[in-house]
Amino acid sequence: MTYEGDIIRPLGLVTLYFGYAEVEVDELICSLMAVDHLDGRKRQWSVGRKLGYAQELVAGLNTDRLDGLREILDEAAELFDRRNALVHSAIFSGTQYVTSRASGVAQPVSSDALTELAQEIFNCKERINVSRQRVLEPWLATLA
Repeated sequence: MTYEGDIIRPLGLVTLYFGYAEVEVDELICSLMAVDHLDGRKRQWSVGRKLGYAQELVAGLNTDRLDGLREILDEAAELFDRRNALVHSAIFSGTQYVTSRASGVAQPVSSDALTELAQEIFNCKERINVSRQRVLEPWLATLA
């Protein structure tokens, strides 16, 4: 999908799809409430902290059935890091570059690259959802 060099619309997709992924991380943590309670303080955490917390909880469950979910969560963490680097940079539509506020280094960005990032997190979110519903929740039900 191309947007004729426009990086603003694909950036909107990145924002939208990462929002969906954040909701799925919340759903995953809610499923893990059998392991640890998700209190109001934890609900206010940043998505990165929630994702790290979910990774800790899943890592603490001693079953190889969750190896796939662990890998997906590692991938999600990497994607959120990429998103954070992008959205915490100065983005200039006319120049097709993002400039990191931390380093001041400008790097090229394209509408195709942004669309690809959006698709990657959307697919990752779907895989978290499937793993949660088809593997984690049934496995947790056997512990009850």
